[in-house]
Amino acid sequence: MITLQNLTVKDAFQSVDEDPILVRMTDEFSLVIKNFAHHAELRGVFVVDEASRFLGVITRTDLLDWTRVKLGAIFLKPLTNTDKTIRLANLSNAATAGDVLRPDTKKAVLIPDDTLAKALQTMIEADLILLPIIDESRKIIGSLSLSELLNLALAKNVCV
Repeated sequence: MITLQNLTVKDAFQSVDEDPILVRMTDEFSLVIKNFAHHAELRGVFVVDEASRFLGVITRTDLLDWTRVKLGAIFLKPLTNTDKTIRLANLSNAATAGDVLRPDTKKAVLIPDDTLAKALQTMIEADLILLPIIDESRKIIGSLSLSELLNLALAKNVCV
C-alpha cells in the first residue's frame, strides 16, 4: 500500500524548463505585480537574498491584500482577525517585495528527500499551495505545487 509517507518530494516535483520567478527583498513591489500580471498561472513569487538564498514567498493572496489596502477597500468587509488587520495596516506603506513578504513563509521549505506527507503538512501549516525545494545552502532548485502533489497521489492510487 502506497501512502504519502512512501513518496518523496523528488518523486512529485516536475523539472520544468522555466526557473521559478525570484525577486529580491529590495526589489520594487511593482516588479512582483508585473510577474503576477504576465503569468496568469503563477501561484507565488519566491523572495531571495543577494546570494539567492530563499527568504519567503509572496502569493496571490498577499497581492490581493496589498491591492485591498492601496485601493482603499480595506474596510469594505469587516475585519475580525487582529493579525490580518495589523498586516493590512502595515501594507499601506509597502514599496518593496520585502515589505509585502510574510515572514512566516521562510520556514515553508522542502528538500528533495522530504516525504509528500511532510510537504502536505507544510502546505497546510503555512497556508501555501506552492513551496520551494531548496538545497543545503537554501538556494531554490525547484518548486512543488499542491496540484503536482495531488496528481502523483492520484496516479499512484495513494491511500490517505
